[in-house]
Amino acid sequence: MSVYFYIYDINPEYTNNMSNPEQILRKLLGEIIENKNYKDPKLNLEQISTGGANYTSQLFIVTVSEPGNEDLQLFAKVGIVGEKMRSQMPVLIYDIERYAYKELLGKYESIQNDHQVPAAERLRIPKFYGYNPTVYEETIVLENLAAKGFTTYDRFKSINWEYASKSVTSMAKFHALSIVYSEEYPEEYKRVLDMMKFQVDAISIFIREGLKKYQNIAIAAASENNKSKLKNYLESKVSLDVIVNFYKPGRLHILCHGDYRPSNLMHRENKDGTMEVIPVDYQTIHTGTPLTDLIYFIFTGSDEEFRRRHFWDLLDYYYRELCNALRSLGRNPRNVYPEDEFHHDVKEILPLGLVIGIILLPVITVETEDAPALDGEIDLDTVLNTKISSSYVERMRGIINDYARWDII
Repeated sequence: MSVYFYIYDINPEYTNNMSNPEQILRKLLGEIIENKNYKDPKLNLEQISTGGANYTSQLFIVTVSEPGNEDLQLFAKVGIVGEKMRSQMPVLIYDIERYAYKELLGKYESIQNDHQVPAAERLRIPKFYGYNPTVYEETIVLENLAAKGFTTYDRFKSINWEYASKSVTSMAKFHALSIVYSEEYPEEYKRVLDMMKFQVDAISIFIREGLKKYQNIAIAAASENNKSKLKNYLESKVSLDVIVNFYKPGRLHILCHGDYRPSNLMHRENKDGTMEVIPVDYQTIHTGTPLTDLIYFIFTGSDEEFRRRHFWDLLDYYYRELCNALRSLGRNPRNVYPEDEFHHDVKEILPLGLVIGIILLPVITVETEDAPALDGEIDLDTVLNTKISSSYVERMRGIINDYARWDII
């Protein structure tokens, strides 16, 4: 599920024109196929399930085949957020992602080309084929990375070091490109920042209702030694203003991914034993500080054992990889983000991981059979009333243990 929501005006003329996702997709595919000059292609379209990892789109894999031509392997997302959710939490996630693939990521690719970044050091960007911007029919079509051996990580398993380190490397490349974009195209970048400005009013709805719903569940999940500590901390230190402040731009005013977690990353183990990680699902790009992506990734994807062994090492690893990415783009990291400033920012933002666990883990760890149906009628209450899983209790207890061990609660 995407966490950040953006405000826009709903056009009433669209509210009664919602169509079947497959019909919507077939229309767009016809245009893409025509542009690719296929004469009489065979189209194989298969609807796929994310098993509770996605609530905003219906997903499809598509194969376009024709004798004499190489098969075209596609992946498509058709928006399914209905009128009720849009009225509760107006969204621009589809517009954000469309802009990302159509404009922003292409700009990042050109920056990598300009700096002659070697293939192994580049941010890998999925190929973009087309889109439909019509409200209630929002669709995007990309290359099917699964056809090339990529897959998503099991959301019920904690990340391991190999996967985490490669994921953080890709994150650092994404952030470094934003930094260089800001320096090489300052006026253009300023317009992008204005467009991707973090929408405080919209996210406040989710935070407020999420805390109201889940904080007592989190306290119940805590060990006996930590129940009162957590309760006192939430009552005295956690407020809507405090949480929103974490997402305000800091020393680095960059474009963050916004939903950087294992379900939104594709990975592949190569024949030489290396691993490659490609970020996807760019619906939640927003302005902010890079550490929000890093803390978000760690606390949505890891368990207590991983963090006990690797948490501080992974933070340092991210900084080294950010420095490496900046150097590959011709920048001196010390001039961009000095290490002492990085460690200061880590200390400031660390409490965010606890809030992320409380608000998001119920949805991230929901059992597949308990995940809300993707029928367009899902609303905020449906999401917030997701059945709590045993995985949530274990993961949340581990996070609370971390914050007690770090003397934060």
